[in-house]
Amino acid sequence: MSVSVYFSNQIIQIAVGTRGKKGNLKSVYTTMAPEGSIINGIVMDADSLGAHVKQFWQTNNIPKKDVYLVLNSNKIAGKNLEVPNMGKKKTLNFIMREFSDMQREDAENTIAYTFLGIDKKAKVRKLYSEMAPKDQLREFMQIFAGMGVELKGIISGEGSIIGYAQQTLAKQTKTFILQAINGNLVSNVLFVDGAFRYYNSVRCFNEPGTAEYLDDLARSLNQLEQFMNTEKIQSQVERIFVAGTNSENLNAYDRVVREHGVDATPELVNTGLSSDPRLLHESQTALFAVSGLFDQGSESNFLTNFSLKDDNANKLDARTKGYIISVIVTLIVMLVLFGAVFTLKLIRDSKYQELKSYNSTPSVVMSVANYDAQVTRRDSMLNKYNSINTVVETIESYPVCNDDVVSIIEETARGFATIEILSFDAEQGAVTFSAKADNVNDIYKYIDKLLEENIFMNVEHTGYTYDDSIGLYDIHVQCTLAESVGRDTED
Repeated sequence: MSVSVYFSNQIIQIAVGTRGKKGNLKSVYTTMAPEGSIINGIVMDADSLGAHVKQFWQTNNIPKKDVYLVLNSNKIAGKNLEVPNMGKKKTLNFIMREFSDMQREDAENTIAYTFLGIDKKAKVRKLYSEMAPKDQLREFMQIFAGMGVELKGIISGEGSIIGYAQQTLAKQTKTFILQAINGNLVSNVLFVDGAFRYYNSVRCFNEPGTAEYLDDLARSLNQLEQFMNTEKIQSQVERIFVAGTNSENLNAYDRVVREHGVDATPELVNTGLSSDPRLLHESQTALFAVSGLFDQGSESNFLTNFSLKDDNANKLDARTKGYIISVIVTLIVMLVLFGAVFTLKLIRDSKYQELKSYNSTPSVVMSVANYDAQVTRRDSMLNKYNSINTVVETIESYPVCNDDVVSIIEETARGFATIEILSFDAEQGAVTFSAKADNVNDIYKYIDKLLEENIFMNVEHTGYTYDDSIGLYDIHVQCTLAESVGRDTED
């Protein structure tokens, strides 16, 4: 038997079954972690979390062999990559370089990836690649070790659910959305023409089962529609597979989905899940845990490459052997020369005593003390000087939202939207403003104009909503000014 444990927030789900290309589910267990012990896949209280899981494990007599952890965490970064055909080590180094923009130390992170397919024409492999902090993984390894369980693998929630969809749903439908509902967290996987394209995870703040909650779920689907529009994807979503709700909710949800402009009809996912009708709903609710029973290859497991930065260990061992041989040879030579060295030592001892007496004289001791004091004073002044320079350089790197910058922002919106600047965070360089347009077609023209401006380091557009009270579209956009923008005009 294999065990797949899903951790994200307070809900802990455990799937027990046979692990393979087609996972075979036998039973599902669910428990609630102590409040505040784990948030977004980050352990906040290892002692209480470990004690709770250990007790639950023992009470339900869950197997301790062949255990895999499926972890959903915002500290795990993922990217769709096209990687040239090359060996394992070069592939891992290539992926690590692709994550260099995240400003993380390579040695403190490990890599995993899910194979998505091959582009034979371009001679590249398509991978969903992920980077995870080793410290975060070690915490879970220690928690399970305290239970007498050695984790055989750690897989990300994203990679696991994408792999499940690729091995099951993508074989019967080309363009679809898989929506996994887990408490107040909803995750969406978009496949276009049989290939994975996009993943998002949204937190819902309304009570499950309410009309407002269904509206939250539909909004998360609408974000995928906006992504398809932005990427100019022509394919239409054929089906929406939903996991984590009851069939009674689908009719109401279907109406809400269509109100948000999504034409496909939601349906409960059942492909690749339990053949036992009594387990079907449980397996849908615990889809992330169940997806861990689908073997997606060793490279999807973070523990496979956990010691990626230690690949040169064997080379270091060879060098160490060389060093040992050198030491032995040197020792033999030293023994041969010992007699001559001992004689020289006696001569030098006499000279040493003479120098020691000189260094102990009051005038020499006072001069040395005065020198040390001057060196200390010099080092202190140098540290202050460097600190002042650092502060000045930091301040000068902050952008300034002056009249010229405001004019550019206003000119960009002219003819497309009406804007009102609300706030400016100098440290982050973030300009917060409201933007409203009366014509939906002007929204993307406005966003394109923002992207053309070189004063922005980043323009983040997350969609738009229609405000009935004023009859305008409220554009969701936040801009981050580039470094030192506005300072040239101030000088």
